[in-house]
Amino acid sequence: MDEVRAPPAPVRTSRDIDRFEFTSADTGRITGYLRHLTEAGQGWINLLPGVELDEEEQQTTPPGLFSLFGTRQPPVTMCTLVPARPTRRSTEGVTIGLLHPTGAKAAARLAEAGVPVPPGWLVRQDHPRRGLVVLASHGAPEAEVVGWALRSGAALCREEMTGQWQAVVYLP
Repeated sequence: MDEVRAPPAPVRTSRDIDRFEFTSADTGRITGYLRHLTEAGQGWINLLPGVELDEEEQQTTPPGLFSLFGTRQPPVTMCTLVPARPTRRSTEGVTIGLLHPTGAKAAARLAEAGVPVPPGWLVRQDHPRRGLVVLASHGAPEAEVVGWALRSGAALCREEMTGQWQAVVYLP
């Protein structure tokens, strides 16, 4: 008798990515993507501030993800926006992660800088190495989420910023 086997699961080798630059005054493309990812229930967005690094810093800063696992924190903040997944409770909103170089108590530092966590949002984590993780309230407008992430990223950045931001959108 022949054995019946299930077909192999499809292997996803890569995810489509859209990478572009923008300014904090022109966030329409980011908010549109955040709305799309929320509807799809998949994907995420990384936001990185543009900074001027001198030649010495460029040579000593490890590239890409390897810099996240080293002992030296990168001098800029990386903001990650992750929409609530359909399997999560319906009361959750967008998760905002801020990997930053400023150490402990980032939420308090943001409040002192005039960028407090908005009322109704929840601080899930505030760790010196793993960063700040904030859960936006369910139904918070995309523009409010993106605006707070950009203001927070700028407030926690240790380098002189150019005014440009880079977005990396990981599509569903």
